[in-house]
Amino acid sequence: MSVFPKIFGISMFPSVDLEDIDVINSILNIFETKDHFKPTSWGNSEMVKVDYDRDEIKERMILQQPRFSELYLQRAQSIEYSGSFDLISNFRAYFGFDFKNIPKELWSEIYELSENIASIIKPRYGITHGFWPVSTPWQTERDRLHKWMNFCSQPAPVTFGPCGPLGMGTRTYFSGDILDLFNKEIFINIPANVTEMDWGGIRIDLVDKPWEADANELLDRWICVMEYMEQYEVFAIPNFSKSKRSVSFNPNIAWERYLKNLQILRQGGE
Repeated sequence: MSVFPKIFGISMFPSVDLEDIDVINSILNIFETKDHFKPTSWGNSEMVKVDYDRDEIKERMILQQPRFSELYLQRAQSIEYSGSFDLISNFRAYFGFDFKNIPKELWSEIYELSENIASIIKPRYGITHGFWPVSTPWQTERDRLHKWMNFCSQPAPVTFGPCGPLGMGTRTYFSGDILDLFNKEIFINIPANVTEMDWGGIRIDLVDKPWEADANELLDRWICVMEYMEQYEVFAIPNFSKSKRSVSFNPNIAWERYLKNLQILRQGGE
């Protein structure tokens, strides 16, 4: 029996204001382009689910009745997913969706979807990743590295804010302040498939056509890329649990300095 990723994740930290109705329209257009990605429900919180109605979403957004800070979308049919994005622009603004049990013939469409979304929200840092299963607790050094790769590939505001970029995923985006914080040439010279995007960011695929690669091929390339990046101290510092089940992160010196500078700027603006 073949083993495949049970979940594909798209996690991004946008550089544009997602409260803009034109931006929301563009995002909804992307999800509606293909029937198997069209949402079946929406809400303004994780607990609220009503039938998907694009016009209602736009009306509520324009009238601000009620005013909400997040937009949740879900699909509960053959292709399942759920996720949300922040409608308030700030340092930790987040866009995140999980796609479950995607048939292999549609893997490429997940990457196409993420590419189209990235062109709209222009992620400062973003990852698209298929979570191939790994032994828990990990049994070998390779298992440990695979677990690290998977934990790197699920950034969230609670980790990105205090710790910065966690690492590389199968596909990784960088732009804006993240590129400015480090030398852009560091990212251009990563030993992977690097593309400079029209919208100003950089896209890095571990391999050409990552949707065709297996877990071993992706992990081999990830190890190579992370070894290259280690010398530049771009990513958060990993901590591996004694139980061999999880990975946590601490900020590196560059990110700590960056946060201090942000705090000084905010205090100066008060």
